[in-house]
Amino acid sequence: MLPSAPECKMLPVVIDEKLHIVYREILYAFLLALVLILPFGYFLAHLSLRPMREAVVAMDGFINGIVHDINTPLSVIRMNAQSIKKTIKDEKIKTKALRLLQGVEQVESLEEQLLFSVKVGQYELKKELFDLGYILQEREYYYASLRKSINIRIDAHSYEVFADKLALLRMIDNIVLNAIKYSPAKRKVSIILHDTRLIVKDEGVGIKYPKKVFDKYYREAKESKGIGLGLYIVAEVARLHDIAIEVDSKLGLGTSFTMQLSNISTSKLH
Repeated sequence: MLPSAPECKMLPVVIDEKLHIVYREILYAFLLALVLILPFGYFLAHLSLRPMREAVVAMDGFINGIVHDINTPLSVIRMNAQSIKKTIKDEKIKTKALRLLQGVEQVESLEEQLLFSVKVGQYELKKELFDLGYILQEREYYYASLRKSINIRIDAHSYEVFADKLALLRMIDNIVLNAIKYSPAKRKVSIILHDTRLIVKDEGVGIKYPKKVFDKYYREAKESKGIGLGLYIVAEVARLHDIAIEVDSKLGLGTSFTMQLSNISTSKLH
């Protein structure tokens, strides 16, 4: 008969009281470090961002001041150009007066963008019902007049929305103007309103960093004209209206902006 195996008993593990004290002290030290580090980290982050905030405030103050200073000479130019256009019969001079008026309109548009960018945080939407498709069709001549060498194509059906008309048009105009500005001659810019989507598509130079273009004062090319507010305003107007925007771009082939308008469609109201 084989001898029976010895019985194996599991004995409880006893943690020494000193080990308990060590664990407790480590926990207290960790909590204390956390309490001290978090406020210090917040202070450092706040301190490091301070120059940036001050720069933005200074820039906004500068914008307010310069816009108001420009208004007076701009009014003089406009009045004189209008007078020349009405009284002078020479067609060449009339054409030059018309170009002056177009230049004044462009400067006024830039002023509006600058002021809007400063006040966008406190901007209150003035919503109304209007047919976006009809307005886009009316804008075709204006877009085409901006640059004769670009082929503007608008395909828009009747589409009623409830939105801030001026802000929404500023958003669309900024995208279209960018498409026109960065397209080589004899290329096409398409504005398509299909179902609940508005698409602005160009055959231009493309965008290297599509996710950055909506940042305030961002300019992809330092030599480009403008101060980097156009697409920032686009993003802010879209945010105020709860409009989602997708950007698809390929360098050398072009860019398309797709805006989902279902949240401002009048069908959402019924």
